[in-house]
Amino acid sequence: MTLGIVLFTLSGLVFGSFGNVLLYRVHANKPITGRSACPSCHRILRWFELFPVLSFIVLRGKCGRCHHKISVQYPLVELGSALLFLFAFLLHSSDPAAALVTAFILYFLFLACVFDALYQQIPDVFTILIALLALVSVILSDNIVSAGLGAALMLAWFGGQWVISRGRAVGTGDIFLTAALGVWLGLLDTVMMIVFSYMAGAIVIVGLMLLKRIGKKQQKIAFVPFLGMGVLITLLGLGDVYLRAVGF
Repeated sequence: MTLGIVLFTLSGLVFGSFGNVLLYRVHANKPITGRSACPSCHRILRWFELFPVLSFIVLRGKCGRCHHKISVQYPLVELGSALLFLFAFLLHSSDPAAALVTAFILYFLFLACVFDALYQQIPDVFTILIALLALVSVILSDNIVSAGLGAALMLAWFGGQWVISRGRAVGTGDIFLTAALGVWLGLLDTVMMIVFSYMAGAIVIVGLMLLKRIGKKQQKIAFVPFLGMGVLITLLGLGDVYLRAVGF
């Protein structure tokens, strides 16, 4: 148990560091291969500058050469990935294969959340990887019917919104990403995911409006971060609590 916690947490930190590379290079349309460099002075980073979180602390959040500030996004993504890997292990501690698949689905969903929050786009590569991992999860659980219904529900729900709004309310990226998550979660958890996503979105948006961070006419707000919240709340088992609370 302890060994699994350590391995998954460390793996999350490492993949979180790689996730920062993916976020930057996918947005810049650059190849993901090649050594990491300072985005300001373009100096190739040395090996001891590549330790997740630790290097950021030691360097005090600045490049060792040009002293340009390093975005706090880097350690936050690394820590977030580590926590998600740990969460996946604790969720499936008796099934390493399921834990690993869950960890990577949550990891790529997390990257999609960050990317959508920053650029209001959902890279196809993240959706494709989540979809492939979702299929692996279905094979492991042998829950094909529920997976198909979950995907169909998301295609109908968001596809319908896309048709009615002519692409203004949701994008095609939302449709395909939620369909992939529907395959992974199955019908009931997919419903819970959407309910909690909308609830989280409503709470956050109203809060931002009260704080005057956004105006009433704000039209474009990234949805994937709320989707990620909905997934986590669902995996925590709060769907059952909610259903009992509303009388089901």
